[in-house]
Amino acid sequence: MRGIAFALVSIVILPLVSIANPIPTTVYFYDDMESGTSGWLTVDNTAFVAPNFHLDTYLAFDDPAFDQDYSWWCGTFDYDADGGYGNSWDDRLELPTVVVEQTVVERVSWGGLKARFLDAGTERPREAPRGVLPVLTFVYRHETEPAFDYFFVQAESAGVWVTLNEGGWDGSSGGWQDLGPEGYRLTGFGSELKVRFRFTSDGAWSDEDGLYDSDAGAVHLDNIVIYDYLTGDVLFSDDCQTGGVCIPGVPPAAGDWWHLVDRRCPAFSDPHSWWCGDDADTSHIPPNLDNSLVSPFVDLTGAYTCTVRFMVHSEVPVVDNDYYIYSGTVDGGQTWHDLAAYWGDFGQCDGWGTSGLYGYDLFYHTGPPVSTGAFMLTMRTTDDGCGPGVAGGAGVYLDDLSMSGLGYAGSRPWSAVSDRVVPSLRHRLAHALPETPYGR
Repeated sequence: MRGIAFALVSIVILPLVSIANPIPTTVYFYDDMESGTSGWLTVDNTAFVAPNFHLDTYLAFDDPAFDQDYSWWCGTFDYDADGGYGNSWDDRLELPTVVVEQTVVERVSWGGLKARFLDAGTERPREAPRGVLPVLTFVYRHETEPAFDYFFVQAESAGVWVTLNEGGWDGSSGGWQDLGPEGYRLTGFGSELKVRFRFTSDGAWSDEDGLYDSDAGAVHLDNIVIYDYLTGDVLFSDDCQTGGVCIPGVPPAAGDWWHLVDRRCPAFSDPHSWWCGDDADTSHIPPNLDNSLVSPFVDLTGAYTCTVRFMVHSEVPVVDNDYYIYSGTVDGGQTWHDLAAYWGDFGQCDGWGTSGLYGYDLFYHTGPPVSTGAFMLTMRTTDDGCGPGVAGGAGVYLDDLSMSGLGYAGSRPWSAVSDRVVPSLRHRLAHALPETPYGR
């Protein structure tokens, strides 16, 4: 993934450093993870995701039979005026199950077949019963970041989705394209056909962060048809003009996996640390995660600086785009700014790294005045999950987190601030997106 740094490999334990300044350094918050979960919040961001495929007139395929054209569009105007898409999208447009005869047929010519294209139910004399050779065809356009964001055409076989368009399409289709009557043959997928379109984007470079400005991305679809190649009979059709027959969807919620653990190996200061994973298999983090761990909110009224320091253990392989993100807020969770993103492997059970001498400055993107600040650690995995980890340490662990800085007024304790902010935080996390690269 572009721009995501490799994990730290050195292990250095650093104390908080006092800066020569007339204003004393104040520790706003410190937690060695030995006092329970009070004030911390864990969030499964996948539980808030809504489908992006929808019927729209924007750049819809021109059908001369209708005065107003509609097409399926996986896109949004949330980021720019010409439409686009965001980071970490995983959208599906699924056809209802199409029931056909399961039979083996020989390859035949399709010359003149278009002239015999008939809607389902149309009567026509038949010479004798025949088998069915189902073919999927459609018109489409796509505009995605080349080599990273993909549009897939897939059919299910024995519970596994098989990609029909050779690894997916990326980049620009150059406008609307028509597969024509040849399309994709759906033989070998059984008598109950399950077909879907899927769009995926990685954690950065999209219209959302402005690093890739698509032209009305990501995907448009129209005139989706499954027909019998031998007879021209239409088995399924969605022309998008009567409300649409296909079904938009997203993956099911992946679950909330952040929790305190007391195994000997993970903790930096024994026995507890935070971990995002499944205790039933400590060598592997579940797939399709977008799980955030949010620190208690700290009152920063009157503060000139706020630096977050912590200890972290990482076993995140440099494959499959699994990674973790540090983010921060100083306005009570209205806006989250990404501070850094990493993958990599410390390679041993007790290999802990530090956030470093300078830590992470929550004021880097926004200076005073501020209200309440917090730190967020988000773990993201792909379809295969993250692992395996050495000695049961897959994923990322967090311990001994502190927030400190200069000029703290201390008008309210952090617990009171947390009580006020946390009830609305889940909604905010679903809608308040970071303004810098590396993901949502």
